[in-house]
Amino acid sequence: MKGLKSTAQARYDLRYHFVFVPKYRKRVLHGKIKTRIEGMIRFAAQINEWEIYELAVQPDHVHLYIGAQPSWSPSEIMKVVKGGTSKKIRELFPELDEVYWGSTFWADGYLVKSVGVIQDKVIAEYIKKQV
Repeated sequence: MKGLKSTAQARYDLRYHFVFVPKYRKRVLHGKIKTRIEGMIRFAAQINEWEIYELAVQPDHVHLYIGAQPSWSPSEIMKVVKGGTSKKIRELFPELDEVYWGSTFWADGYLVKSVGVIQDKVIAEYIKKQV
């Protein structure tokens, strides 16, 4: 089958569309914060060998359309993405202390949908229109 990727044990094409939001759905994802979060997500994807098909950071939510190896569950991907960005963003932008208490940045939970090849173009187009 065309378009499949391979590991030593598997052939696969796993794609996920994630949506996640800052705590209290505050509209804080703009300017330097937005740029830094985009960079951190792209870096995490690069070092973990994920493929980002689309990434859209909106003022109050993030769309991430990503492909990953079978060894990565959706919950593990979100743990890396949200956990890896939360602490660093709070350190880099102390002004967020006026908005958030404690050390959290992201709201609990996320939306994830598995995406088939047929839905691929529809999801990608939807995310592009969000920008």
